[in-house]
Amino acid sequence: MNAQTPTSPPLVARDDELTAFEAAWAKSRCRGLAIYGLAGVGKTRLAEEYLARAVGKGFRSSRATASAVAGTVPLGAIAHLIPPGTDLTDPVRGYQAVAQALAGDGRRHVVFVDDLQLLDAASARLLQQLLDASAIRLIATIRAGESDTASVAALALGDTLHRVDLVPFDQKEVEEVLQATLGGPVGRRTVHTLHRVSGGNALYLRELVHGARLRGALTRDGDIWELTEGELPSTPRLLQLISARLDAAEPAARRVLELLALCEPLASADAGPAQTLRALEADGLIRAHLEGRRTTITLSHPLYGEALRRDMPLLHRRELLLEQCERVGRSGARRREDTLHLATWSLAATGKADPDLLVQAAGLAQHARDHRQALDLTEAAWREDQSAHVGLAYARALINVARHDEADLVLQQVEDVITDEDRHRLLEARLDNHILQGRLREAQQLLEGRRDPRSRLAMATVLYYRGRFRDSLEMSRPLLTSDDAAVAQDATTFATSCLLRRGALAEAAEVFQPMLRLLAAPATERENTFYAEYLEHVHAHAHVISGDLPSAERIVTSTYERDVARHESGAINAVALGFILLERGKVRTALNILHPVVTREIHWSLFTQWAQADAVICAAVLRRTEAMDRYVQLLPPVEDTIEACDNRIARAWHAAVHHDQKRVRDLLVQAAADAHEREQYLHAVWVVHAMGRLGVAAAAAPFWDVPVEGAYMNAQLDYTRALAKDDVQLLGETAEVFRGAGADLYAAEALSELAHRLHRSGEHRQAVAAAHQASEALAHCEGAQTPALDLLTTVQTPAALTERERQIALLAASGTASREIAETLHLSVRTVNNHLQHVYAKLGVTSRRELRKELES
Repeated sequence: MNAQTPTSPPLVARDDELTAFEAAWAKSRCRGLAIYGLAGVGKTRLAEEYLARAVGKGFRSSRATASAVAGTVPLGAIAHLIPPGTDLTDPVRGYQAVAQALAGDGRRHVVFVDDLQLLDAASARLLQQLLDASAIRLIATIRAGESDTASVAALALGDTLHRVDLVPFDQKEVEEVLQATLGGPVGRRTVHTLHRVSGGNALYLRELVHGARLRGALTRDGDIWELTEGELPSTPRLLQLISARLDAAEPAARRVLELLALCEPLASADAGPAQTLRALEADGLIRAHLEGRRTTITLSHPLYGEALRRDMPLLHRRELLLEQCERVGRSGARRREDTLHLATWSLAATGKADPDLLVQAAGLAQHARDHRQALDLTEAAWREDQSAHVGLAYARALINVARHDEADLVLQQVEDVITDEDRHRLLEARLDNHILQGRLREAQQLLEGRRDPRSRLAMATVLYYRGRFRDSLEMSRPLLTSDDAAVAQDATTFATSCLLRRGALAEAAEVFQPMLRLLAAPATERENTFYAEYLEHVHAHAHVISGDLPSAERIVTSTYERDVARHESGAINAVALGFILLERGKVRTALNILHPVVTREIHWSLFTQWAQADAVICAAVLRRTEAMDRYVQLLPPVEDTIEACDNRIARAWHAAVHHDQKRVRDLLVQAAADAHEREQYLHAVWVVHAMGRLGVAAAAAPFWDVPVEGAYMNAQLDYTRALAKDDVQLLGETAEVFRGAGADLYAAEALSELAHRLHRSGEHRQAVAAAHQASEALAHCEGAQTPALDLLTTVQTPAALTERERQIALLAASGTASREIAETLHLSVRTVNNHLQHVYAKLGVTSRRELRKELES
């Protein structure tokens, strides 16, 4: 296919952009190009030239036009790319089949998407998978100022596509365009006027020239084109120019243009009479594209469609869409994309469409994480057909937007019409609705007596979220070698999590080993697993409790920022990142990330409770008492779940800020007793550590012998043990472990306690040194204030250096010997050494090397 038609405007003054295309396209790792620019600046025309050049290099081409209408149904814009017979009822396998079909036909493919920012999420997801599989290259246009969309984030951010920024023409380039368009030289005054009025915008310039020629205001005077004097004193805006031009079309032509604005691209046979199409093409309002043996028609610029839709009355829009549905229906909907297009047009016209098709489309939207679109589609289907199949899809959509009570009502209606073959899907929906609300006992009751692998995995899940890690592990182990790969992978996720919660680091690493390959593979290879998105969390959590907090932060930051870029809620990743940042001591950043999750309802109450508990702790550490009080009001009562421990620790911090030490002790002793009884060994570590941090270390004596592996977890236990036994050596050792792990707040607290004890015992030099180290660690903790840090004020730092001490210190730090210092300052060597001892005591150092480092800092 040649992208340029006989009526395409000439492409001039774009040499740099064409050079950029050739350089990028020649690279073996090139995935395509994205052209950014303002509306009308010439993105589409340049992209068509790119497409033509790609075709000239042997690529097979396809086009997609994204629009608000096409976006109402998933894949509405790119349905024609899907091979015949592809089953999309399972989006994972369907998308893989598309990639295999395109990659396996031996030809290279390039897809052009105009206005990528309008692409629906499912289309973007499919294109992303095709790019990941190297089945296609992509050429896209993206309107500047509107590029902050999920589709752009999925396809064009990062290094996926080579970026080309298209800017308006300067005056010299406008002259080149005008000469190429008009076929001759153009007067300098005319060039200046058209450049000034158009601002160098390619479409604006084209419309100005078209209108001026039509009115006879732009004529050739001999060999030179000139504007009639005074003809452009006040030129309307671009959309006004476009609207005026479209309004001048004959009624039959106008109807074709309006139909294209709603339904493009259309086959030439569907678009309108051949004579009308030829006239519109000659006038530059539409373009014809030959793809294989099929000719499709589109508007020549997206702004024409915007202007037409803006001015189109609602009833007229409905009439055109229904006529198009009838026309395609009469022909038997022969093309593979016709069924999706029929759903798109029918839904836009009446809010109704074939229920089965809407349910399938909702599955695609769900796969692309567009929960709102999935809900709209299934709700429309449910209005037309209250069958079990549709009801289950509608209930699933309601669950995913946290409308759990409504989902329960729909599932009750489904119960009356459910068939035996669908009864397992009803069970799964009810189970998920219970779990996502934290109704774990009810979920467990639904699973009692079921022995199939997926039910046993679900039971392991429920037991895990109830905090029954040993029971969950026992349920998961036999599933690690399941013939169902998805079950085996999900079981591995939960088995690893159970082992980590029990402090068994070595066995957790062994069990998780097969998942490392998946973590390194593209995310698409993990989409068959229900808990695929938690693999990074498990990996990061292993780093946390192994004492490598910076690596854990990097892992989860990446997934969190991906969610933010794609406009997804990111709640689960936000909670995980907030926990890690709190562990590191970055309390203000942690609270900023957690706050949106805490203050709005998300789809998983357990994650909300985790966020609420950590937000309470962050606010307490920052001494934001009012915020802390608000967050603690949001915490639900302590229940029999995985979050019981965090809930109690958060309440203990709240009590500590309000100086209620009895409540602090009672809450933490209860939490420790529960954790030991249920063999929640990691939780026991957290509680024992909190006992030390909150001033009730002595109460931890019955609980601090916890069978966990790894220096980091044991350092948390030893911190409280050292406080209770007043063991300064053990405090120093735990401080070093915390510093090595990147846990700056924990290190600062241990060093503060150490400095306080050293100062109290009269070891002032060592106390000052520990206080300095505590201050260095605390500098990374964003304003944290905890009971241990308050002790820094009790370490009385000696007076500042005198002028003589400073002179001697600087000379000594530079390597000057005491005898040379004495000669320089006319002092005795003994006096110099006495001054140095005073300096060492004041600065908390013991050698000239430490002195040099201290003075440099």
